[in-house]
Amino acid sequence: MSESSEDSDINEVNQVIVQDNSELKQVSIAVQQGQKRRIMKGMTYTTDEKHGYIYLVRTREFKSLNRMVFKVGRTSQCPDTRITRLHKYTKGSEIYLILQCHVEDVSLIEKEILEQFCHKWDPGPDGSEDFIIPTRTELMEAKRIIIDVIQTYEQKRV
Repeated sequence: MSESSEDSDINEVNQVIVQDNSELKQVSIAVQQGQKRRIMKGMTYTTDEKHGYIYLVRTREFKSLNRMVFKVGRTSQCPDTRITRLHKYTKGSEIYLILQCHVEDVSLIEKEILEQFCHKWDPGPDGSEDFIIPTRTELMEAKRIIIDVIQTYEQKRV
């Protein structure tokens, strides 16, 4: 084998290794973000587009009992892959609100929302602070609190 042919083969192998490492890195990032479906579709997940989501949901159980009990939650799963966290709620649950925020802030935002809710409403049926029992008027106030907290964090990022 000639030296230039050998160099060409080595370059080809190096390109494959670099490509494999790059693909592994993209796959690793995607898996860390719970994006297995996106990988299967051949899509990549760039770190620039990481978002978190805060949601307010009324579970099917409380809806069927005609009880005004809502849960505040958070997830960092991307909605174009069906937010798995939200789909774990049984069919018939109602999502009243879902708002996007920066992924680095999502747990802080949820914590601040829950703190404000604790001062306004009693905890849910099992004493859990992530459930609230508002009246219809208070439900609008709860939505406003969630929006205000997210806006405050977003303004800090600007």
